[in-house]
Amino acid sequence: MRRFLCILISALVVLPLLALADDDAPKKASKRGDAVAQRAESNKPSRGKKAAVKPMPPITSEQEAAAVALVKKHHNDLFELLIYLKENVAKEYERAIRDLSRASDRLAAIKKRDPQRFDIELRLWKAQSRRQLLTARLQMEHDDSLLKELRETLAEELKLELAILRHERERFAARVAKIDKQIETQKTDPKALVEKKFAALMRAAKISGRNVSSKKRKSAKDKDTKDPT
Repeated sequence: MRRFLCILISALVVLPLLALADDDAPKKASKRGDAVAQRAESNKPSRGKKAAVKPMPPITSEQEAAAVALVKKHHNDLFELLIYLKENVAKEYERAIRDLSRASDRLAAIKKRDPQRFDIELRLWKAQSRRQLLTARLQMEHDDSLLKELRETLAEELKLELAILRHERERFAARVAKIDKQIETQKTDPKALVEKKFAALMRAAKISGRNVSSKKRKSAKDKDTKDPT
């Protein structure tokens, strides 16, 4: 049980999200590996010196509340794991809280900006979390039902990623249509638009001039009414 929970911790907190493979992935990976190796070599501390590791700040009550609320509402399996981590593995609990807090902040920002996309993003996050759990379980046991569920989860992820792309295409298409309409409006009768803006500026200038004159008259009147000393 302990070993299984440790694998779950690794899958949920440490392992990156699975990436879709492409034709030149090995080349890219090789280049990234060389770059990482070069940076690691250049960052090695001098002989006899230890590398300074800056400790992470403690998690805040706001981070913890956001993380717990997210998993309690949308992923009960993760909630149970968080309880275990809090009681038994404090360091991994803090790491999980930070990760989940970032996910909660991101989803909240999307919800405020684009509620329709938020619904898709939330379902995608749940599918990704479920896939991570399944991957961790498969490291412990080879089960055909788990393999089937993993395939279905990956298919759902792909479907939701496609839905996000389509949503973004529709959003940008609407923006382009609005811009096209503005272009046509300006092309139709540019002289009329110039005259309209010119008239608006003249009205604003007159109002401003009246306000300045009124202030000058008021100031002069105040000076006249003052008692001489």
